[in-house]
Amino acid sequence: MIYRKLKIFLLVASFAATTLMTLANAHEMWIEPIRFSVKPGEKIYANEKVGQNFKGNSYSYLASSFEQFDITEAGKTRPIQSRLGDKPSVHETVTTDGLVILSAISTPSELVYETREKFDFFIKSEKLDWVFDAHKKRGLPEKGFKEVYRRYPKSLVKVGNGIGDDQVLGLPFEWVIETNPYTSIEENIKARLLWQGKPLANYYVSVFNKIYETKDLEAKSFQVSNPKIKDMIKTELRTDEEGRVEIPRADGGVFLINAVRMIEPNEDTTQQTGAVWESLWASATYEIVIN
Repeated sequence: MIYRKLKIFLLVASFAATTLMTLANAHEMWIEPIRFSVKPGEKIYANEKVGQNFKGNSYSYLASSFEQFDITEAGKTRPIQSRLGDKPSVHETVTTDGLVILSAISTPSELVYETREKFDFFIKSEKLDWVFDAHKKRGLPEKGFKEVYRRYPKSLVKVGNGIGDDQVLGLPFEWVIETNPYTSIEENIKARLLWQGKPLANYYVSVFNKIYETKDLEAKSFQVSNPKIKDMIKTELRTDEEGRVEIPRADGGVFLINAVRMIEPNEDTTQQTGAVWESLWASATYEIVIN
């Protein structure tokens, strides 16, 4: 019993230390299944990944990292039954043909900008230039200030025939993939960005398209979490008046859609964390297979 407790303690401590080092340099978190297509009765294995530009590390499951961690199958949403230390973070058996949605709401994380250069790089990269004037008008310091951030990732998985639609799950900042990438085999993918349930118009988003060296990902076990990447393509888009973007199918591969919202923290968040900015991250992943 003592050995087991010590093992758990060391696991959590190691995970927390590694996570803190990674989060010091990256905000992005996404859910990336090992296989985006499974059969009824099989398990969905998916990683929680943290990094930048669709390149990152996979982490073991830690309950304190999430306010919600859910799977939506046949229109019903339930908590994912992960246990401390699970890696991949998702080991869920699915039984019904259709489109399955993995989703999460992260607990808030904190980041201190020790240099102004890191903050400037982040703001410019996400096309949030209005923040520079707002920062100055609020009389905030040039460095040494804190940001709190939360992430709202989703991922679409094909089970059997993959028939179905993505759903609005009520995440504060949320992508809804309006074109099923597994059944609409010739259409480009339309996606809609929602902020507090309403379309977010004329908003910058980034799309990453990752193509692996091998197309035979079906044969890979869940233990193979980092197959070699053949190519990575980044596309910058803006939502239209109804909050939509259209994403080309290109040559297929795995796709990540990402958007960042910067807001002034509410009074409770400021009191609890001392943060002067709050960033919110919405992402969605899916795969397109072109035969």
